[in-house]
Amino acid sequence: MHQEDLPKLIRNFIIELVVYGTLVFVYSFVVLRWLSDPLYEMFHTNLLLYALLSLGLIVAQGAVLDAVTSFLLRLLPTHRQ
Repeated sequence: MHQEDLPKLIRNFIIELVVYGTLVFVYSFVVLRWLSDPLYEMFHTNLLLYALLSLGLIVAQGAVLDAVTSFLLRLLPTHRQ
């Protein structure tokens, strides 16, 4: 890695951190707003289904946030290596 690449690397990292952090915050707000009551009920009525749905939500969150972040970063004029 060359010395002149360090500022680009830091800038790209900060952009990714801000974009991903914003998306995680919005996702968390949506889940807490619309899914908290159904998940709470499911936890007390069907623990196995709750566990499977929770794992599914975690995987879906990771996949969607990665896809959205990648899409947004392709739109930005950064020089990724």
